[in-house]
Amino acid sequence: MDLVQLLSTASEVARKAGHLLSQGREQLNRVRVEEGHDVKLAADTAAEELIRQELAGTDIPIIGEEQGGDGDLVDGDALYWIVDPLDGTHNYQRGLPLYCVSIALMRGLQPVLGVIYDVEHDELFTGGPELPFLRNGQPYEPQWAETRAKASMSTGFPSVFDHGEDSVKDFLAHVQGYKKVRMIGTAAIAVAWVACGHFDVYFEPSVRLWDVAAGLALVEAAGGVTVLRRADTQHFLAFDVWAAGRADLLPDQASAV
Repeated sequence: MDLVQLLSTASEVARKAGHLLSQGREQLNRVRVEEGHDVKLAADTAAEELIRQELAGTDIPIIGEEQGGDGDLVDGDALYWIVDPLDGTHNYQRGLPLYCVSIALMRGLQPVLGVIYDVEHDELFTGGPELPFLRNGQPYEPQWAETRAKASMSTGFPSVFDHGEDSVKDFLAHVQGYKKVRMIGTAAIAVAWVACGHFDVYFEPSVRLWDVAAGLALVEAAGGVTVLRRADTQHFLAFDVWAAGRADLLPDQASAV
């Protein structure tokens, strides 16, 4: 399959998984695991099983939030899918209409294509470094802020975030200097909204790769910039991540990566 075919396949699969999540909420909104700041529902598992079944025909290995995968793929040059079947699980659980299905194709740590389906708003974002950024199949040109002082940043505290004093101080150093800072409860949509120009910058420490991979592909498709740095943690595929419409909108800490 070429990239266009793979993008089409991933888009169709994302919509199917989104339909499962929206139509099966009554049955799937059951807590499977709840530890610390994280919660896993039956919905997470069901959606990933569907996605894995649908992508199996591509013969490309899969890393998923629920079932894991071969972490060595991020250090190689082979293609692999990386999937978050339900990003924004807590929003979904509490009835907040902001959650999505996120599917990315990567080679090592380089995004190849990304698909994010915002289920409640029926918005499908697609694109990649060699593919156009599309919103529901139509070209979309973002408008980003002219300066950091006028920019809006989206961020979050991932479930594995170290809430110690030093980590919180470093976090605050990243978000200072922006006009507005927002947390929406879904990293995937937050990064997609940078690609759209709803936000100008995204930053999150120790976030898992499946949360942001598709969004990073979208930002690059839209002409923005992305930065990935392995997080100082033992958690599987955790990265410090920055994305912005332009490099001058990034916090100073990103330039040191």
